[in-house]
Amino acid sequence: MMPLFALTTLASAFLLFWIEPLFAKMVLPLLGGSPAVWNTCLMYFQATLLAGYLYAHLTSRWLSARRQALLHVGLLVVALISLPIVIPATWTPPATGNVIPWMIALLTVAIGAPFMLLAATAPLVQRWLANSDHPSAHNPYLLYAASNTGSLIGLLGFPIIMEPNLRLSQQASYWGFGYIVAIVLAAGCAGFVWKRSQPFVALATIPVEATSASPSMRNRLKWIVLAFVPSSLLLGVTTYISTDVAAMPLLWVVPLALYLITFIIVFGRTNREPSRGSAIVHAVLLTILVLVMFWGPGMALRTRVLLHLGVFATTALVLHGELAASRPAPKYLTEFYLWMALGGALGGVFNAVVAPLLFDSVVEYQLVLMAAPFLRPSWRWRVTEVLASNRLTPVAAIPALIVGSVMLLEIANEHVLGVSIKLLVSIVAAAMMIALSGDARRFGSSLAAVMLVSFAVAQRYDRDLFEGRSFFGAYRVQRVYGPVHRLVHGTTTHGAQYQDSARRRTPVTYYHPAGPVGQLFAALNSSLAGRNIGAVGLGAGSVLCYSKPGQSWTFFEIDPMVERIASDPKLFTYMRDCGVKPQIVIGDARLTLAREPGKRFALLIVDAFSSDAIPVHLLTREAFRVYQRVLDDRGVLFVHISNKHLDLQPVVAGLVADAGLVALLQEHEPSDTAQYQELDYPAEWVAIAKRKEDLGVLGGNGKWKRLPMSPGSRLWTDDFSNVFDVMKW
Repeated sequence: MMPLFALTTLASAFLLFWIEPLFAKMVLPLLGGSPAVWNTCLMYFQATLLAGYLYAHLTSRWLSARRQALLHVGLLVVALISLPIVIPATWTPPATGNVIPWMIALLTVAIGAPFMLLAATAPLVQRWLANSDHPSAHNPYLLYAASNTGSLIGLLGFPIIMEPNLRLSQQASYWGFGYIVAIVLAAGCAGFVWKRSQPFVALATIPVEATSASPSMRNRLKWIVLAFVPSSLLLGVTTYISTDVAAMPLLWVVPLALYLITFIIVFGRTNREPSRGSAIVHAVLLTILVLVMFWGPGMALRTRVLLHLGVFATTALVLHGELAASRPAPKYLTEFYLWMALGGALGGVFNAVVAPLLFDSVVEYQLVLMAAPFLRPSWRWRVTEVLASNRLTPVAAIPALIVGSVMLLEIANEHVLGVSIKLLVSIVAAAMMIALSGDARRFGSSLAAVMLVSFAVAQRYDRDLFEGRSFFGAYRVQRVYGPVHRLVHGTTTHGAQYQDSARRRTPVTYYHPAGPVGQLFAALNSSLAGRNIGAVGLGAGSVLCYSKPGQSWTFFEIDPMVERIASDPKLFTYMRDCGVKPQIVIGDARLTLAREPGKRFALLIVDAFSSDAIPVHLLTREAFRVYQRVLDDRGVLFVHISNKHLDLQPVVAGLVADAGLVALLQEHEPSDTAQYQELDYPAEWVAIAKRKEDLGVLGGNGKWKRLPMSPGSRLWTDDFSNVFDVMKW
């Protein structure tokens, strides 16, 4: 019985965590590739997991195991009507307004029923084991480790095996077959239940030992909070690492895999005592991260990502360890999972729905990170007893006073202190905070004090003119370099403007007249007279100042907030001052361009990146067919492929070859002086047309070269893309 039960829980969990990134990737082409797509999906999955656990808990209270098993298998069979897993053809997201309700409705219609029933399978099978006379009946939580192992296999298998080798439609078909296998396994478990000589009885009627008292409300609240914090951090750290690369399954599943591994570790232990070793490692990594965040990003992105992942993993390990240590007797197994799932769902709702309504910037990650130390286990050692005694409680504020004083000294003297001084100060502060880690309250207070000091110093010298966030990201407009306003999305500049009258209409950053954009408009000057020009992505509106009287310009922008920023003359005046008043079409460019008349544009500019994350669906065969349809016979497609983390040349080269087009590439590298004094930024642009002569004199410009082909690269389509292959390692 035990191998079958373990295999059933493993298979159900495997299917759950395979469908999560699979369906999210199916949705991405409709929603601009935003990292918020995954956060919303994850919130939905957590809420549906909660619904599955509620179903398992209620049926365990009201039904015998025989009837429960029969009901569950029957519902699994009925849910077959949801297959195959596809996005209904009639479903398109709203062009304006909140897309989260639309996403939730789509997820419910497409995968809601099978997902909920698969989620309920693991606690139900554990309940059936607990009701049996099997030697492991006293500890059915062992099957929870099998469930999380299946989850881990499904998660890692997607980016490593399935995504690089299978189209999405193929994966959907294989998933449907796997779902049928899961039904057969569940039916096998139900057969064992049904054939018992003594029928199982409802779980609520099973007597338990006197020591197994009903969980108190305090215990229930503890389970909710201990599940809430790691769940919220999961979404927070995922957003952090995917904002600057791509909304891609590889970056989604790494944090989620770490999250599951912590469950496997803590529920696989026979000892319920919290691990002091993992708590110490957590204290060290969290202290380092807080100090790194205090001084600002001074390390390489890869190192920062690893540090954030390390803090997240150890935080989840410590808090999930507390969860596992407080698990109740098997009689209350389904209730325990229910409260735990509620905490996880609330964490998802907080990050995906509540935080964007409460905060203009992404601060929920830091807030929850600061809450985690207060939930750690406490213990005493000699140093802790001295430093954390009630008489010396204010000692928790000393690290903040040390680093804060040094920061204020640096600001007052208007020079940058040496790295060695900052390092020495950080070591002293870190040593004191780690020494306090044996007491959760004082350790948490010391970290929070450092964060508050950092926030206070930053507020004093705040250069932000605007902060806002939407489903598609967080935006800031800053005053920098004197008379310059700069638009920042995530951590990447997406436009800037001089505020003095002499240079106000000069495009800068990636659109500088000395760069590829200026050269293209100079080369096509006469052929664009009186023509229609389209641009995917608005930004600050910089490129509009290449417009000429008689032209018609249309911007296709997915985020209404970007339009509000670009149209606010207190922030940017390109839209007001440049020669042509453009039309702005709100909605995903793939969908809005599809509604445009054929052969409308003489030039189509594609520059729609969120921070440095790429909207994959704008770089597929299907997307290029849309572009070709709206371009006239001599039309030019101009694609911006600058990226710190991804080499997009092979992707565009494959699409150009597939469509039978010609392409020229310029890798613009201005001098440091030009970057600082003229805001002329490095940029990679690709000019694409049917014939070389359609690109004007660019072909004779030595700065432009033919886009190199990459024969080994696999063509990107809506059904297949693999960002892993083009990452700059």
